[in-house]
Order: sequence, then structure tokens, then C-alpha cells
Amino acid sequence: MEIKEVIEAIEYLKKYNTETNRIEVKKALGGFPTCYDTFSSFSNKYGGIIIFGIDEDKDFEVTGVYDINDLQKKISSLCKDSMEPIIRPDILPVEYEGKQLLAVKVNEISQNKKPCYYKPKGLKGGSYTRIGDSDSLMTDYEIYALQSYKDHIFEDIRPNKRASIDDLNKELVEEYINKVKMEKPNFSKIDYNKCLKLSGITDISEDNIYPTLAGTLIFGEYPQSFYPQLFVACAVIPGTELGDVGPLRERFLDNKRIEGTIEEMLEGTMNFLQRNMKTSVIINSDGKRTDRTEYPLEALREAIANALIHRDYSTQTENAYISVYMYNDRIEIINPGALYGTNRIEKLGTATTMEARNTTIIRILEEKGSVIENRHTGIPTMIREMKNYGLLEPEFYEERDSFKVIFRNTNVVHGGQQSGQVSGQVSGQVSGQVSEYQKLVLEYCTIPKSMIEIKDYLKINSRRYVREKIIKPLIDSDLLYYTNKDHINASNQKYITKKL
Repeated sequence: MEIKEVIEAIEYLKKYNTETNRIEVKKALGGFPTCYDTFSSFSNKYGGIIIFGIDEDKDFEVTGVYDINDLQKKISSLCKDSMEPIIRPDILPVEYEGKQLLAVKVNEISQNKKPCYYKPKGLKGGSYTRIGDSDSLMTDYEIYALQSYKDHIFEDIRPNKRASIDDLNKELVEEYINKVKMEKPNFSKIDYNKCLKLSGITDISEDNIYPTLAGTLIFGEYPQSFYPQLFVACAVIPGTELGDVGPLRERFLDNKRIEGTIEEMLEGTMNFLQRNMKTSVIINSDGKRTDRTEYPLEALREAIANALIHRDYSTQTENAYISVYMYNDRIEIINPGALYGTNRIEKLGTATTMEARNTTIIRILEEKGSVIENRHTGIPTMIREMKNYGLLEPEFYEERDSFKVIFRNTNVVHGGQQSGQVSGQVSGQVSGQVSEYQKLVLEYCTIPKSMIEIKDYLKINSRRYVREKIIKPLIDSDLLYYTNKDHINASNQKYITKKL
């Protein structure tokens, strides 16, 4: 850590008058403040800087610390004696505005050592995570997810002790085993029951043979008789928000519970989406007719398959189901469980190696050749197909106990006007490379608008997404201007469409 990094953090705090997910301040003029929660949360999340000697309650006034040497000793003692595992922070005294401050940089610890917790309060009471600009106690699920990763627990090979091998579809199992034996010569020398065990379809517990969770979900006659909540809940909402109602006060225009094996749930969910999706007819110059669905089916199929394959199947989430909501302007797919292990949102769709939660489910489905055909290409396929449709890229959100994918269809009504029916001035400026959302922004910003106003108008929750995917390309294309060009990051910054 260098002084420059600390100064930049202080200037950010003063400029925006708020802490962040990686910057925390503590007033320390009257003594050593409570800070174990922040040390825990930074260690468990993305790391960060704690600056001692700034008072958040006084608009981030620089007040200094009570004793720089004693403060360093107490921080070192806390990290060494009271935190598990031991934290080794980077500590740097800094002088700012004539006051002594102490900056402490905490690095994220490796995934197999989490959670980091405050020992006097124990694992459940002393494990924290960073949510926005605050430290929040970890939930039971968050702690379990970290511990199961550390202990190499794979839930998809958990034996289903309420079932027997007779609850599996015998024909499907035999077809799979024969296929594997043909592709793996060594398997042909092994007896049938051992093949089931080695494939992860069955397991032995207390001298009894049981189907595994993977075996039940892929080959079961009726998996929901043992796991009633492992289904897909599909609903068509008559509006843009949950709770919106239709002309007859109906909450859902269509509503269906999709059950069966993983493959059956995938096909059932796709049938539901296609049934409720608008389809337009396109006739090319040769007179050939093509049906074009409202959303690219291949992108949706990849997202549903990912939800079924990569969701958390642990006992902590066994009572949670996958939700698929069709709104007027988007489709949301929500599956239980945060990203697994070291996986991060920013890694999705890149060449970075991703860790898999349900390795047995993935392997069996790959070998069956039904749901998974080209591993690691799902998200790039979603992005490519949405672009080919002229729609925004899919959005990915990680919550504390779930993961969400949003596909937006911008051909919807906003403010009483159909998207695409932009005014003459704006339509004259917009090229074929500008998305429908960007057209809306250009029309909306004929009068200067702030980021928050634009975000609310588009009904997109992610400020970063709006800035990076919609506003910045318009500015780079000289179609949208900052109203305050000298201070583009000003808190009161607004945006205005270029006038012809």
C-alpha cells in the first residue's frame, strides 16, 4: 500500500460523502474503536482499506487518532490473537490536513480459509461479509457454503436414502451405462452395479445401495416425490413488477410448476417461455418467411440449463426452487445459491477457468450429450444471441443466497411511447448500431437528466450497467454530452442529447 492509494481513498470519501464496499473509516480520537467486523468482512469479500482517524458522522471530517503507536499495537494484536485465521494487514501511518491517520489494508483471504471470524464471538456470531458500505453478519447459508467448499463436500453425490434403485428409470440408466462402456473401454470390464457406483448414480451407505441426488435428478421416475421443492416455477406477470395486475385483476397471465428430471424441466420451461412469447414474421427479399421469437431461444435455453445444472442443491437450499418470471419488458431467471467457490461475476463468459459446484451432474449430462454439449460456452452464447437480436447483453446479479440472469426486451412501451418511435431529431442521430435503450436515453435526455433519473426511467437497477453499456458508448459516439465537462465525475452530473 502506498500513500497515494490512501489519499485517493480519502478524496473519494470527501467527494461522494460515502464509504464503499472497499473503503471504511473509523473515528479513533477517543481510543481504539470496534473494528473486528470490518476486518472479518474485508477478509471474506474483496479486501479493502480501513482509515482510522476520520469521522463519518461529521461528513468525513479528518479528526486524527488518539495515539498512532498504541493503535498499531492494538490492530496487530486483534489480527493475530482474535481473528481466525490470522490476518496479516498492511499498516501505514499517514499525515493528512495536519492530522495523524492510520491506514490499514486488508487483503481477501484464500477461498479455502474462509470464513474469517472474530474468535470471541464464535463462527456464527463473528463471521461478517461486506454488503455495500456496511459489514453484515453472514447467514447460516453463507457460512455453510464456505465450509462445504473448504471441506470438498459435493452435494450432488449425497445418497437419497428415501429412494431405492427401483425408483430410477431402468431403460435410461442402462442406455447411459452402455454408452459409457462403449466410450470408456475399461468400464466394459466392470459389473453393472459397480458402474452405477463409479458413475455417481448410486452410493453405498450402511451396506445399502441408494440413488444419489444426481442419479435421482437425471434418471428418476419422479424426482419431486423425494425433493418436492426442486422444480421450476414459471409465471407471466401482467406488467413490469411483481404485484402488477391485469385488466381482470389477475396476478399471473400464465403460471406453471415444471417438474421432472433436469432434462424434462429444461424442455418444460422452454415450452412455457415459447408459448408465452410473441413471435413476428419476417419476409426477406427472396420472399422467404422466417419466424422470429421475442427473445433468442438459444440464449434462454443456455440460461435455464445453467440454472438447473449449477444451482445449489445442498440441504441449506433444498426447499428453494428456480423462478422464471416473464415481464412485459424482460425475463428474469433466479436460481438458489450464490456463485460457487472462487467464481466471480466479472469472470463469467471469459476464458478464466470456472469452478463447478455439481461435478457429477455436469459429467453425466455431458456424457449423455443432451443438456450440455459445449461446456464453458453457455454465457458467450447468451451474449452473442442477444447481440444478434439487437438486444442488450444479459445482466448477471449475485445476491447473498441466489443468482439472477435478466434478458431485456427493449421493444416495449416507456412513458406512453413505443420504443423505436423516437422523435425526428433523435432518430436522425441514431445509427443502426445504437440499441433500443440508447435510443430511449437520447430521447429522454433532450432535457438534462441525472444518472439516477436515467436508471429509473429505464427500470434498470444496476447503475454500473447503465453507465458502461448505455451512457458511455453514447458519449464516445458523440451523441450524448456531459453537462459538466470539467468534472465528469461530479455528483450532480447530468447528461444531454446532442442537438442537430
